[in-house]
Formats: sequence, structure tokens, C-alpha cells
Amino acid sequence: MQGLRPHYLDLRNIDRALGVGDFLVFLLSGFVVSQLLVGGGEATISNLVIVSIAAFVFSRMAQHNSVYRIPAHKVTPRLVRRILRACLLTFLVVATVTVAFRLGAQYTREWLFVWAATVVLCILLYRMVVCAIVRFAMSRGHLQRRVAIYGGDAQGVAVIEHLKASDDANYLLVGFYDERFKRVPASIEGYERRGGLAELEDAVERGYVDEVIVALPLSAVERLTQIMNRLSRYSVTVLFAPDLAMWRFFDRPFEVVGGAPMLRAMEAPIEGWAGVAKFIEDRLLASLVLVLISPVLIAAAIAIKLDSKGPVFFRQPRRGWNGGIFTIYKFRTMRTDLADFAGAAQTTKDDPRVTRVGRFLRRTSIDELPQLLNVIQGDMSLVGPRPHALGTKSEGKPFEEAVADYMRRYRVKPGITGWAQVNGWRGETDTNRKLLVRVRYDIEYIENWNFWFDLYILAMTPLSLVMRSENAY
Repeated sequence: MQGLRPHYLDLRNIDRALGVGDFLVFLLSGFVVSQLLVGGGEATISNLVIVSIAAFVFSRMAQHNSVYRIPAHKVTPRLVRRILRACLLTFLVVATVTVAFRLGAQYTREWLFVWAATVVLCILLYRMVVCAIVRFAMSRGHLQRRVAIYGGDAQGVAVIEHLKASDDANYLLVGFYDERFKRVPASIEGYERRGGLAELEDAVERGYVDEVIVALPLSAVERLTQIMNRLSRYSVTVLFAPDLAMWRFFDRPFEVVGGAPMLRAMEAPIEGWAGVAKFIEDRLLASLVLVLISPVLIAAAIAIKLDSKGPVFFRQPRRGWNGGIFTIYKFRTMRTDLADFAGAAQTTKDDPRVTRVGRFLRRTSIDELPQLLNVIQGDMSLVGPRPHALGTKSEGKPFEEAVADYMRRYRVKPGITGWAQVNGWRGETDTNRKLLVRVRYDIEYIENWNFWFDLYILAMTPLSLVMRSENAY
């Protein structure tokens, strides 16, 4: 077992530094390519400005594309896809800015393509080098935080099972300690009991343990105080595991209220200035897009009228913010004599109720564009969880009953597009698993919302319609 070592030498800090490395690789490779193809001299400053802005945009795109959720010791096909997607969106922005601001004839398509290819190759090469170094260090017993559990009863078992199931490479569980030999087992999930508090102190003093997780009921105040006093003399991190009843909220932060720590079980999303930004984003962009796509809307309306009898628009009650009911607008895509106003029967592949024009509108999501009116009216947002018909069911149960956290989606306004949709979850939701995955994406969006996240989803929506339209029918 390794002894004392600096606390900054762990995998978590390397994972945090990946973003800085990606930014610098993007910046340096872009600047070198620009200097070679565009030229130096007077163009040096403009090259540096363009490349710096692009590097910043890439860092934001990479963040929202979950590039940094894959740790440094892994280079997987998923990581490559996410890096490619972030680069593609970044260079779409660069191309748009270059054309819109007429930066100069020297900034050619050749420059852009060479820069993009160089950046992708350099970032992937950098990641592979980092991965190789990190794996070598891990094989020598470095970088991982060595964790010991104090407590071997039900709470200790829960902690050990959780750490083992999480497969988190940042931590290496070295065993558990508990002097209550008659009450606790000799091993849990293959990890041995290494003694009591005295043996734990000895391991910490020798530098064999970096972190101690105390898995005892928080009501045992005297015992917890004794353990803290015994360990306070050492340079070690001490964590209290939550009580068994709190495991549902173990990922929640604490907030100090009146000087006392309170567990923040739930937080009101998108409030304050964030709410103001969301309001302006929705009204401004929805109005602008509505004007720009008006020819498409007119063409769709004419096609619907020529294809089948009935109104151009389909109106249906949906549940929105705070569970309130509103009327959603869509282009009609079904025959009026077979329409299902309650939405009890989900649309399936080759559904006979869908008209010829309706099939095209649904596949391209043009049928959803009238919801821009819902956004302007304030019932919907451009980005958010998709609103479902009130009568829709999954495996015979209403959505609210099929998935426990479904109603958390009502904490924000529903959207025309969403995080689940750009990740390929469109179309029929006929199983609880499909619904559960969508709800998880929706909750992830709600809990991590920011303005850049919305822009990323809006930018990804057209690409997802082209690349992931097989479930849209």
C-alpha cells in the first residue's frame, strides 16, 4: 500500500484540468494554422482574436455536450463523437461570424477546413497521450483517492455497495473499520474489516488512507464527536455518510439558513435574473423565427388544405408549468374522422390516421412550428420538456403514475424542443423505459439550465432532425 503523497495528485484534479488543456490545444493549433495560411504581420492580432473567441465557444460547446463527463483515463467512441460534435458546432459559429462580419478574403474555406481538421486531430492526440499517462500512473497505485469506511452495519453496507456499483475510478476502497466485532461481518462485498478506530488512526497516520467516510447514524452525536476528535490531528478528509432515509437525496447540496446547514432537497429552477433571461430569449427568438419561417408556415398550411379535409391547425389541451392546462397549437397531420383528441392512442409507425402531408410534417417536425405562438403567449418556451397529451399512457398507466419523477417536469415551461429530443428520444413512448430515459434527460436539463445550454440545444435541434429522425412518425 502506498504511503504519504501530495493531495493534489489525484484523478479528480486531472479531470478538472482537461478543459484547460482542450482550450489551449484549440487555441494554439488554430493560431498556428492561421499564421501559416492567412499570414502574420497585421493579421496576427485578428488571427488571435478569432481563434480566442472560437476556443471559448468550443469550451462551452464541449461542456454542454458532456465531453468532460468522460474521465481522463478513458478515450471511448462516445468521447470522440462528443468532441466531433462540439467542434462541428464551433466551426459553424466561426463560419457564420466570418461571413456575417466580412472579416476578409484571406479567411477562406481552405483555412477553415484545415483549422478544423488540425484541431480535431490535435485534441484527440492530446487526449490519448493524457489517457496513456494517467493509466500508467493508476497501474502504479497513484492518482486514486484511497477511501476507508468507518462503520460496518446497514449504513456501512449501503455506502460500500454504492461505491462498488458506481465504479468511480477516482476512489479506491481499501476496506472498512469497526470495533463492534460481534455486530458487524468480517467482510462486506469482498472488503475486509481491518480493525477498529485505533487501527484506522494508524492507517491514516502512515498515509495509507486519504479519506474516511463515517457511516454511522447522525443521531450518535457523542460517538461522532469522539471520532472527529481522534482524526482531527491528521491530514485526512472526513466525510459523514447520509442516514439510510437520506440516500434518496444524497446528491443534494447543503445551504446555510440562519447559521444552520440545511439539505436543499429541491430548488426552484430558472428564477431571478435567469428567469428574466429565459423570458427575453423566448419572446425575442420566437418572434424572429416566426417572421423568418413564415413562408414555410404558409406553404405547410396550403399543403394541408389541398391534401385532406379539415382545419389547418390542431388544438389540444396539454399540461404545462406548475401543472396548469393550456391549449397547444400544431399543424394538423391526421384525418379528422380518425383524430384522437385525448391522445390516448400514441402515433405509431405507418399509422393509418396520418395523412400524406402529415407524415412529412411529422418527420421534419414542421408540425410543431405553430407552437411558436404558444411561446409568444407565454404558455411554452423554446427549450424545455416536451408536453404530452393528457390521456397518453405507458404500459397501460398514465405517465404521471408510470414514472415516479415525471411530475418534476412541470417545474418549468414545456418546450418546442428539449434535451431528450436532441439526444434522439423522439416519437412513440410506449414503454416505461423509454419514458424514464426522457424524464431523466428533462430533469437533467431543469437542474443544469443556463442560457448557453439553451443555445446549444437550439443549435443541435436541426442536426438531430437530420441524423436521428428514425423515430419521428
